[in-house]
Amino acid sequence: MGVCFSRHDDSEEDDEPKDSFTKPTHYRKREGPRYGVLNFTQDYQYRQYEPSTWVCVRINRVSYKTALKSGSSILTKYFQGHNGPEKEMTETCPVRVQIDFKQDLESNGDFVVSMHLPWENRARPPAPKHPDMFIQDFPEQFAYAQIFEGVPNEGEVKERLDNLTGVLERGGLGFERFEYFSSRFESPFSLKKKTHEVMVIAKNK
Repeated sequence: MGVCFSRHDDSEEDDEPKDSFTKPTHYRKREGPRYGVLNFTQDYQYRQYEPSTWVCVRINRVSYKTALKSGSSILTKYFQGHNGPEKEMTETCPVRVQIDFKQDLESNGDFVVSMHLPWENRARPPAPKHPDMFIQDFPEQFAYAQIFEGVPNEGEVKERLDNLTGVLERGGLGFERFEYFSSRFESPFSLKKKTHEVMVIAKNK
């Protein structure tokens, strides 16, 4: 995939033997989805993602805040060994929430919360025990992402999405409008710098 060209350019080398991928410093040496930044502006990064595998949990009829909290807890237990072979794994990043474009984040709705599966477990993912959990493979994707700092509430997530999609629309850049992703890289209780992002999938040209 080559070098990750980004204004967030203080990157670190990836431990995986895959070309010259560089991962963002906010991964903090954790595993996460691999991508290259093909272009960027002050408002977004245009990324090319490699195929990846995620462990996911459906959280229904709750608010965004509740979905993120409950989903994070369930996924953490999965990494701690609450899975079929009782295999413990090092947690990855980010905690990602899949959101319907029409969803009011302050009202109850249906969400999918997920974490990236460690690369060494992609071939044989530990089977989830929780009835609402599943494993999902994502193909190579192109996406637009906006990175920011802080712990956003529901209104701020929606504001960031509106800002990102507005910039893309004015630039004539196509993106899928059925869902978007909100990603958290640190626990709100962590003393480390909080990094967050919203992302939409680019339309196939």
